[in-house]
Amino acid sequence: MKNQFKLIGLAVLFTAIVFSFAACKNNTTPTPTPLTDPALNGTWLWLEDGLEGGYKFNNGTYELSNARPFFKGTFTTSAGSMTLTPTHAWGISWSLEAQWYTKAEIIAAYPAFEETVNSTFAEYSGTYTYSISGNTLTLTEEGYSPMTLTKQP
Repeated sequence: MKNQFKLIGLAVLFTAIVFSFAACKNNTTPTPTPLTDPALNGTWLWLEDGLEGGYKFNNGTYELSNARPFFKGTFTTSAGSMTLTPTHAWGISWSLEAQWYTKAEIIAAYPAFEETVNSTFAEYSGTYTYSISGNTLTLTEEGYSPMTLTKQP
């Protein structure tokens, strides 16, 4: 009888172990759908009226320059649409030291200009349609002419 209890106990223990392994995940995670188009990664420049500017895109982050750094932030893409959200502005543009500042830091430095700071960040936020053909990126914002940029090697 003692041996029967041992066998039943071992069977129950074995069953519990098997079910616990079956319930565990196999430590593999599905590959997430990218939120950005990897074809955008790199430096894209425009030249307009003798002024050069551009974007540096890198897996969901970007920097916008116009002869000097201007804004940086995050972006997402979906079905030919790109949404840019600036998170920092270059200080020289606001008479601050040459480094990146958040909107809150600029407002703290110039509280009287809070409305201007907010509207400037909002102006550089937005959703654009985009297309890439070879080394040419075309960005279009509703109500504006398309902007053509060339990818740099």
